[in-house]
Amino acid sequence: MTQTVAEALALKTGQGRLVTIAAGATVRDAVETLVAERLGAVLIENEDGLIDGIFTERDLLRRVVHGRRDPDTTPISLVMTRDVRFVSPGTTIEAALALMHVNRFRHLLVMDGPRVLGLVSIGDMAGQLLQHGEGRFEAEVRQQARTTAAEEQS
Repeated sequence: MTQTVAEALALKTGQGRLVTIAAGATVRDAVETLVAERLGAVLIENEDGLIDGIFTERDLLRRVVHGRRDPDTTPISLVMTRDVRFVSPGTTIEAALALMHVNRFRHLLVMDGPRVLGLVSIGDMAGQLLQHGEGRFEAEVRQQARTTAAEEQS
């Protein structure tokens, strides 16, 4: 059975709640949101409610820290990634992972036509494969998890 991005999105905690910040926010605002929500990326939303970009931990490291920018005064729009990649909910996990690997990014927007459904990470995709994959490796991971859980209960 082929697994899809929609399945990985459905398993996320707080699924249905898209975390965004306004395009006029500062880097500090974005970092506070990342920390409070325990996320690795946040979407940047313009005044019209459209997604203008994404701000990730990698953007923080490369464009803010390495660029010696002040997080309290730097607008998020100056350091966000503007080219946000997306997939449809029916995209297979394998195709999403391949896209992430080839392009060296860790997050994908999930869109159904013009509607934004959510954001998935490479960790979400790997977790979906490990939990529900049909191969020998995935079965071994599930068996190890059951063994560890049984030992912890003893």
